[in-house]
Amino acid sequence: MKSTIKRLDHQVICGIVESGSKVLDLGCGNGDLLHLLAERRGAKAQGVEVNNEAIHACVEKGLSVFHSDIDSGLPYYPDQSFDYVILNQSLQEVKKVETVIAEALRIGRKAIIGFS
Repeated sequence: MKSTIKRLDHQVICGIVESGSKVLDLGCGNGDLLHLLAERRGAKAQGVEVNNEAIHACVEKGLSVFHSDIDSGLPYYPDQSFDYVILNQSLQEVKKVETVIAEALRIGRKAIIGFS
C-alpha cells in the first residue's frame, strides 16, 4: 500500500520527477521525499545530509544517503550523473548558494529547488 502524500511540496515534486529517474536530494533531511519518490515514481534515489539523526532516519527507511556538507561541493559526483538534483527546503541553509546551485546543475540534467 502506498503512503499518502502529506506535504504539498512533496506532491508537486513527485509530479515533476519522471518514473525511473535517478534522483539526488541535497539536504534530504529524514528522507521522506526520497522515500516517496522511490515508492511512487520508482526513482533510483540517493540523498546527501549533514545531520546524523536525519541520516539514521533515512537508513531506517532503506534509503541510500551520504554524510556530507553540500557547501563543501560535491566533486565526487560525475557531471550529469543524475536526472534530477533536488534542493527542497535546503538551499536557505547553505552558505555558498552559487556554488551549490552550480554543483546541482553540473551533476543533474535538471534541478528542482523548493523554498517555503
